[in-house]
Amino acid sequence: MDRTELKNILRDESSSSLRSLHPDFYRGVGKYVRELEEEIRAINNSRSVESKMLEDELQSAITDVEVIFIRRIKKIITRATNNAFSSKSYSQDISKLLPEEKKVYDAVLSAINTSRDELVGPMMYSSNLDTKNDLEMKEVVPEEVDISSLPHSGTVSGVVPDIMNNEKGYKVSAEKEPVNRGEDNNKSEIGKSNINKEFVVVRILENLPTFKATDNRNYTLYTEDVVVLPALNAKGLVKRKVAQMIM
Repeated sequence: MDRTELKNILRDESSSSLRSLHPDFYRGVGKYVRELEEEIRAINNSRSVESKMLEDELQSAITDVEVIFIRRIKKIITRATNNAFSSKSYSQDISKLLPEEKKVYDAVLSAINTSRDELVGPMMYSSNLDTKNDLEMKEVVPEEVDISSLPHSGTVSGVVPDIMNNEKGYKVSAEKEPVNRGEDNNKSEIGKSNINKEFVVVRILENLPTFKATDNRNYTLYTEDVVVLPALNAKGLVKRKVAQMIM
């Protein structure tokens, strides 16, 4: 490492793109700084021109490496934030991080996701439909899965062996859930909706706080649970990357 190489890296880091650094970059700068300090001590004359030139080079090196560090940290935080709120992947950029920088990225991404789950999650999955929509969701009856036979939490891990029937995916078969007949006979048509349109099966990837789904049920889900959820709630969990779609 020398002054020219350090200045070139500083110039490259002025752009918004994230570039790869040599794994020994910071160690190399540290060695370069120590060598300058030793030369200054060897001269043993702080007033000499040579000593002042070396002192200026030393201070410039320290400032440059601090600026490089700050610029890269800002880029890392930006990418962690973008990945937390967007489906766009920055995996190629992330591969350019030093191991220590990757820890910063992971910590920021984890903090954002945790905060979102705690602050926004309960609102995202609370029932905010009007009375008519609530009634319609209650009366949606799948043709292939008996929802009433599931545990209150919605866990269907007990039937997983029975639904792995072919290479294309999962198939769940059971009896229909009885439809609650009301005065409006037209609503009975809702009970004929297909399970694949109104309900989906997902695998939970993280422990989730209790939430009320659009079927008016309360769900408390844990990692590796396999559950049948209303499509609207399931898609929300998949989008947050805390669940994986099965069918």
